[in-house]
Amino acid sequence: MIEKAEPAAPTFRDQWKWQDSPIGYPKLAERIAVLPETGIYRRFDALNARNLLYLQSELCTLENAIREQEERDQHDKRGNKSKYATDHACMLNDAPSVGRRQLNLVETLRKKISQYNKALIQQSKLQRIHPPDRFDLSNVQAFLQSEHMKNDLVGEDSETWGNPRDPDNHPPDLIGIKPRRKEDTFSRLVAENAVHLFKCGLGRFTKKDRHLGRKVYYDTHVMKATVVMTSILASLIPIASIWVLVSLHSLKHKMIAIAAFNVLISTCLTFFTDARRTDVFAVTAA
Repeated sequence: MIEKAEPAAPTFRDQWKWQDSPIGYPKLAERIAVLPETGIYRRFDALNARNLLYLQSELCTLENAIREQEERDQHDKRGNKSKYATDHACMLNDAPSVGRRQLNLVETLRKKISQYNKALIQQSKLQRIHPPDRFDLSNVQAFLQSEHMKNDLVGEDSETWGNPRDPDNHPPDLIGIKPRRKEDTFSRLVAENAVHLFKCGLGRFTKKDRHLGRKVYYDTHVMKATVVMTSILASLIPIASIWVLVSLHSLKHKMIAIAAFNVLISTCLTFFTDARRTDVFAVTAA
């Protein structure tokens, strides 16, 4: 007797696909989970600035009120008010009937200044988050107009990311919470334009992404290719410079060749690497 094997339980990949999510925020959120680089949101600079300005105004008013109350209590001979400035325990232990306006102001100050400091620190951290990569923003714009979303966002935030027809028509305070790795100028240009090579036939050498359901290329692959290319170039330039100098006999021509290779090396360092200015000067001088 041959027993039939029970079918394997469906995997998470079989049970869930972002394409099956309801159109709108659910589908957009699920796709951002698959492509974290497309997690692009507003920083709301103006609203955060308003919040800080309002809190600052309230604190200024509170600051003046505390100073005036301290002056009044210092010259008030009733009870222990005149000791508030030198003995904090007197203010804490004084009976409420005597009047604890200064203590009430201090307690209000603690809450308000804590709220202000948190908002200030949060805004400082938000300002360190870089704007999104143009490629990722274009990706979101195209997705919102695609058949998957059918341009179905109709709320006040529907124009947050702009659209392919007018890609720059979006708020100026967009940020990407997972920005792409910033490489040298050459690698960045290759990564941004590699999609055109992908369309020309290189895509046949890549596999489908199990989550996206289509072929994609990754920045890491592009970066590896640019590393190989820059390594070859770095090896050839010194050889070429020596070969040229050996073949020249005139001192004037040799000086011109040295100057030309210095310019070439500094240009290559700037374009093909992420070298700092001090590194460029040091290597060129060497």
